[in-house]
Amino acid sequence: MLQSVLQTLLALTGCLALLPTSGAVAQCPTTQSCLTVHSPGGCDSAPCCLAVCTIDPTCCTASWDAGCVAFANDSCVGYCGAAASGSCFAAHANPSCDVGSCCAAVCVIDPFCCATAWDSTCAQTAGFACPGTPGTCGITPDSCFVPHIQGACNDTSCCNAVCSIDPTCCSQSWDALCVFTAEKICQAGCIPNAETDARVEVESCDERYNDPCYVALGGKPEALEPGVQVIGALGRSPSSLNGPDVDVYAITLPDPDGDGLAKVELRFSSSPSAWAALVPGSGCAPVTTSVVHAASSLCVDTITAQTCVPAGAYRLVVSGGSYPAFGGGDIVCLNSNKYTLQLFVAQNCVACSPNGPSCFVPHPTGGCNLPSCCTAVCAGDPFCCEASWDSDCVALAATQCVAAPPANDTCSGASPIALGGESVFNSARASLELAQPSACATATFARDVWFVHDAASTGVLEVQTCGAWFDTVVAVYRGSCKGLVQVACNDNAPVCAGVNASRVEFDAACGERYYLRVGPKSGQGGEATVRLLDAGSIACPDCAGDLNGSGAVDAQDITILLNAWDQAGGDVTGDGTTNAQDIAALLNSWGPCP
Repeated sequence: MLQSVLQTLLALTGCLALLPTSGAVAQCPTTQSCLTVHSPGGCDSAPCCLAVCTIDPTCCTASWDAGCVAFANDSCVGYCGAAASGSCFAAHANPSCDVGSCCAAVCVIDPFCCATAWDSTCAQTAGFACPGTPGTCGITPDSCFVPHIQGACNDTSCCNAVCSIDPTCCSQSWDALCVFTAEKICQAGCIPNAETDARVEVESCDERYNDPCYVALGGKPEALEPGVQVIGALGRSPSSLNGPDVDVYAITLPDPDGDGLAKVELRFSSSPSAWAALVPGSGCAPVTTSVVHAASSLCVDTITAQTCVPAGAYRLVVSGGSYPAFGGGDIVCLNSNKYTLQLFVAQNCVACSPNGPSCFVPHPTGGCNLPSCCTAVCAGDPFCCEASWDSDCVALAATQCVAAPPANDTCSGASPIALGGESVFNSARASLELAQPSACATATFARDVWFVHDAASTGVLEVQTCGAWFDTVVAVYRGSCKGLVQVACNDNAPVCAGVNASRVEFDAACGERYYLRVGPKSGQGGEATVRLLDAGSIACPDCAGDLNGSGAVDAQDITILLNAWDQAGGDVTGDGTTNAQDIAALLNSWGPCP
């Protein structure tokens, strides 16, 4: 009766506020919560405080004791944390909800929920803003069809099915989305979704043709190909003396990559409670030796994690009940006792293999070709081995697996490259040689590696990185490392496969030394290939002293030789450096080339 009177007073709060102010009413509001015991009296919600103190003036004139708190909790509709405000996980017409912390969290996101009404949007927001507490299916007393702050619900089968789809329904709160899922799937008589080309189990209901080992001994496993879905049934007629229905399929896991392993993923869906297990194919292996197994009910698709197992012969065993027990009760021959079963098989189990793709180039499969590097990267990011080796994996490889810059990190350490040749480079730990000229007008290097070519032909040559997976820049210089002169540069070539790869042509002169500089435009790059191609040149005459390709050995060649002293640019004798022996050889060939 008191609660009814109090609720009436709350509804009349607007009128009561117009009455003359009494000593009790003068305490409303204060800074203290209406839902905690405190002294002196009063609380922080004027309507709630006024209504409670009108019923019990001591709640304002003395202290706000446990009785005042109880009045407020039961009757202060619209106050955050009051039971009277309604569940945080269900929509209602008044603002606020019954868990103070949850109410506050939601209203920070959407003030409408505390100012106007706690609608369906507020209830859904509570699902992720208010984590709740874990629960256990069948132990949590609340209904699967009513939102509640504790996870799980009282119907074990329904709860397990919902939590297999959304694990947070058991680990956090059973929110509005969990209720929505339960309403969709927790219905008797469901039929699993089958693909249009799914095979139908050969055995009819109450027949026992494909169980050679487990319950109704006899028959042989039904052959099944990887990737093919089969739709079967578990059941028997009520008058049958046959035992529980067990279906067994024979399947072979191929090994095209020769590593002795196959990667399997089991997909299983069943209307009744049932399970499927992949067991070794030799003899009658106990189902407890399964390499993977999955359980389902209420037509929920269960998909196991991809698992690598030895390739070869296996059997797929399907039974009603809870793994590893056979049975499941009397499943009568109805259309609603169906299951679907599918085993997908893939390769690339040995992710860290010398035969794998490069660790410094992204690729769609997991792992790479340097086992120690691969193992280190995947320890930090399992995705790199379990899914694909993306650019983040390349970056980790550069950090963890490359200890020093490449040998051709500087111009003076440039690697030789021949005409028509190509060279794989790795810029991941290269530096940027700031002393050298900047690159193109619109692009500069983030870091660089160097190659050198002594022209043995005259005419147009081409340098390119087509096919590179990162944005590259290419520049060509002549002269010596102490005084390079840029002759060509390119950032993004319009007709060049890859990610903004580069291609540039330049005019080469016989005997001239050219330095090729290549690297990423930004970031650290990784592994790519640079090529030096003939785009329209002719071979230089066989005249070793003709350093400038003029067709004669003369004073200009002496000048070139002297400028390249102690380097290779004036090497006439072919010993790799320019010295007095080269002067002698040049003078001996003085005059027109033969």
